[in-house]
Amino acid sequence: MILGTLFFLLLLMFILPVLTGTLNIGNYVGAAFCLVMLFATWGNAFLVRIAEKLKETVLGKTAVYAVVCLFLLGIVYVGFLTTLIVTADKTPPEEDCTVIVLGCQVRGDHPSLMLQARIDSAYEYLAAHPDVPCIVTGGKGDDENISEARCMYDILTAKGISPDRIYMEDRAVNTVENIAFSKEIIEENDLSRNTAVVTDIFHEYRASRIVKDAQLTYGSVPADCVWYLLPTYYVRELVAITAVFVGLA
Repeated sequence: MILGTLFFLLLLMFILPVLTGTLNIGNYVGAAFCLVMLFATWGNAFLVRIAEKLKETVLGKTAVYAVVCLFLLGIVYVGFLTTLIVTADKTPPEEDCTVIVLGCQVRGDHPSLMLQARIDSAYEYLAAHPDVPCIVTGGKGDDENISEARCMYDILTAKGISPDRIYMEDRAVNTVENIAFSKEIIEENDLSRNTAVVTDIFHEYRASRIVKDAQLTYGSVPADCVWYLLPTYYVRELVAITAVFVGLA
């Protein structure tokens, strides 16, 4: 009963972000998992009866054991990915570096909560390292009035960061392009190839892989995530990393 209640509360955590306009594969996969686990916990007696019935035949017994093994392997796999995500932001940038702030959704002319968190982290780092240049990267989506790069540029300069330190890359539509186009700016302006990537904590691992593939040196400046968005984006990142592993991204 307690476990079922916990999964019900977690289900709400995947549904509530939709009310703020946050809807992605993390919501779908997370909610589906919670529904399955709710059925498994609240319908435990029913599932046990089915399993016992299936185990009366060799094929049924094999199916039951296969499901159990897949579930356990899934737990191990998620634990492995979680370890990668948690440890990725432990790489501090070199002193001589170029800050790259990865884009995130703009709502009209204003940053989303997650983009604002990235801007705040970038500002703190740039204020503490006044000689470090910065690339703000992110294009303009169909539902955005300005590009993500322009949004970040306007806020950082309004907070006192010199415009001379900030380069805008406003074409990218995903993380791979964020890094690829930022690399072009680094090479064109003879900036340091040591990077300080500003993005959400759970996104740093995938960003680190892309940075290293681009033959740049990776350093992390993680941004905090709004607590009620964490489950959705955590699951979304699990799916995204899996897609990278199997060559789909």
